[in-house]
Amino acid sequence: MVHMQQHISLNTITGVILAGGESRRFGSNKALALYNGKPLLAHVAATMEKIFTNRLLVTNTPDLFRFINWPMTGDIYNGCGPLGGIHAALSKTAASQIFITGCDMPLINPEIIRFLCGLSGDWDVALPWLEKGPEPLYAVYRKTALPAFENALAAKQNKIVQVLEKVTVRKISMEEILAVSDGLSSFANINKPHELQALKPE
Repeated sequence: MVHMQQHISLNTITGVILAGGESRRFGSNKALALYNGKPLLAHVAATMEKIFTNRLLVTNTPDLFRFINWPMTGDIYNGCGPLGGIHAALSKTAASQIFITGCDMPLINPEIIRFLCGLSGDWDVALPWLEKGPEPLYAVYRKTALPAFENALAAKQNKIVQVLEKVTVRKISMEEILAVSDGLSSFANINKPHELQALKPE
């Protein structure tokens, strides 16, 4: 029964990667930084392609990322960080739910993603809430969250945490994550070159 629910969910969910960041801390476009000889974005895209039939890349520089051959869209509200990217994805997709991740998380785990996408219940956002806090770029968002994003952006409030306070959140605990994965390494995101160098090769 669970597998059927997840199968149906995955066919009706759009898998989204955000690649619109300015990479100021990294010093260059981190989506194109090489890990195991391939751009970070290519690693994330390869995992997402195993899971989602419907995919979307949110970027304001589409020419840089033609190589992954994904449908693309740009921000509607420019310069608003991940909040603007999530808003654009929710606005542009026909799906009622989206799974979102960043271009800088090369170790994302298919089992965790499938678990998140298979969750039922009455919520707007489902995301891991670990010891260090929420993981908004490893999360499922429903269309029902779109008004809260729209209101925040219109009010120039660009922090995702502020939006999470206005919607119904399904918080997934570390225990729930560890029940479907071997650890938390898949949550590693790359902000600085030394973090990429410290990442163990696959």
